[in-house]
Amino acid sequence: MPESSEQRGNAAAGTDAGELLGRLEAALLRMPEAERLRTLGTFLVDFAGRQDTARRGAGPDADGLAKKLQRLGEEKAQLEDALAATKADLLLRGKQLEGEQQRAQEMERIVNDQRTRLQAAQKEVMDLEGQLTAKNERLYEAENEVERLRLQAQRAELKAGDTSRTDRLEEGRRELIVQLEELRAAHEQLRLDKDKLIEQLRAELQSARGAAGGGGEAALGALWERLARVKPALAPGGLRPTQQAAERLFDAFIELTRFAHDFDQALRPFLGSFIKHNAALARPWDVYARSPGLQDVVREIIDVEHGKPAGVLKMRLLGLQRWTLAAIIGADTAIESIAHELEQHLRGSEGMASDPNRKIKDYIRDDGHHLFHQQIRELRGQKLAEAYTHGG
Repeated sequence: MPESSEQRGNAAAGTDAGELLGRLEAALLRMPEAERLRTLGTFLVDFAGRQDTARRGAGPDADGLAKKLQRLGEEKAQLEDALAATKADLLLRGKQLEGEQQRAQEMERIVNDQRTRLQAAQKEVMDLEGQLTAKNERLYEAENEVERLRLQAQRAELKAGDTSRTDRLEEGRRELIVQLEELRAAHEQLRLDKDKLIEQLRAELQSARGAAGGGGEAALGALWERLARVKPALAPGGLRPTQQAAERLFDAFIELTRFAHDFDQALRPFLGSFIKHNAALARPWDVYARSPGLQDVVREIIDVEHGKPAGVLKMRLLGLQRWTLAAIIGADTAIESIAHELEQHLRGSEGMASDPNRKIKDYIRDDGHHLFHQQIRELRGQKLAEAYTHGG
């Protein structure tokens, strides 16, 4: 059936509408998004206004569509305004962020600079403190040296022609020679005792090895009997010790060793301070100070392969006892002599010998109290030497 003229017109109109919409779409796509939406909204609003009459005659559906288009246009305009405001706010916030970042970088640079300057200042302060400490130490040493030389000069002036100190030193030297001979004799006796003890220990060791087949309890019992034979006895005899008793014995030995070692180490600084004011004790003290510690002596004695006799520990403990008693007796004697020494010092050349009306302020001004302090130190060293020479 041939097409009617109306169908051909509708087909041509549809083709023209498609081409027109295609060109419109291409034109809209070339625009920015905001301008494209604004243009499209304006076209729809104008188109709705021009067709107002047609919509009235078309019925309620066309009127509703026009209102909907108008509402959409208004919403589109509001959205565009909101979008523009949001973009402006975003741009402002971006600029603020850039400013804050720049300020943060500047603050970080300032902080790093301040930190570097602070570290340099702290290093300089530490260097200055080190220099100040070194200078203070040198100043203190210089003041001590000046004080020592001044005291020596004063004593040299006061004791010029006095040979009593020389005589005392000579007597002390003779006493030290006698003491040295006694020590040599004691050393020889110690050697003999050591040899005897070694032979005894060897015999006991052989006996213990021979009885090893009877078990360790028999050997421990034999050793336990030695505790009962000492005077005074340290354990009752005729008992078979248990393992717990042996453990307690070793614990007691460890505690005694630790106590003796700590006591010896704590006493050495005080003895060194006392003895430096008396030259007669310098050599004996140097020998004692260079001797091994008590813990080292105990290690050498209980060494399994190369053990030494217990007499070495005995001599070491006797030395500690002798120095301790000498220090106590010397210090106590010096304190008891303060009243007499002070009277003699005040009546001497540093006090009223040159001027019976001399006042205390004059005595202090001439460092009389420092001289008396040094005299008491020397007296303490002298009394310590006497106590040590006579065996504590």
